[in-house]
Amino acid sequence: MRLAIDLSRSRVETKYALAAEDVPLLTGRIPFDEREDYGVLTMYFDRPDGSLARRAIDHPFHCTKVRTRQYPEDSAVWFEVKTRRGCWTRKSRLRLSRDDAARLVRGLSLAEAETFGPLQDGEGEDEAEARLHLRELAEGGLRPLGAVTAQRRTFLVKQDQVRITLDQGIAYHRLGGDPFTAPGLLLRSEPDLVLEVKHGGALAPWCRELVSGLRRSRYSKFRNLVVTLAEARRSPDRVDRF
Repeated sequence: MRLAIDLSRSRVETKYALAAEDVPLLTGRIPFDEREDYGVLTMYFDRPDGSLARRAIDHPFHCTKVRTRQYPEDSAVWFEVKTRRGCWTRKSRLRLSRDDAARLVRGLSLAEAETFGPLQDGEGEDEAEARLHLRELAEGGLRPLGAVTAQRRTFLVKQDQVRITLDQGIAYHRLGGDPFTAPGLLLRSEPDLVLEVKHGGALAPWCRELVSGLRRSRYSKFRNLVVTLAEARRSPDRVDRF
């Protein structure tokens, strides 16, 4: 019997490039148990020396991404640390209020950090890595980099431990004002759609057939955001065209 795993914490991820005209036929072949459509606002962080971005660009299959994620129907901010080792990714996350998240981005004094609730040790092992990076953010060791927005459609197939996501309308933003209220200045929109298959280590036959004719992609929102921000800094006029 296949052992169930928590796909939100540990999984194999494979991405594929997809043309818009192929979406209806392909998604119609997914035998899903649950389906959702929603917007996603993700803010990424980097260290002052840019080491997280450099690692993601130079070693995309062995890197760490630190981000916050928000959903329209959820008042919370999710602070997430996503670590990739080969084809496997592991995600550690903490639920924050928007006020707490804003305070962290502004930075805390040592005295404030000692009494700040989200930084205190929790019982969940899955939260350990997120709490470690949260303290790094509070102490100024991480800084907000930029934001990415997307419209996401998800399909969950429980028995086969498969979650499929389709991201479209992906856009990259330079931060401005309150990043937990609005994504900031639009720099560039992504013309491509990205299909991602997330599973527990083995694909069911229907899923292998589903992706058999698709082109694999090394797409990364974090890496593309870093490149887009760098291009905007080199060419200020480029921003004015969007």
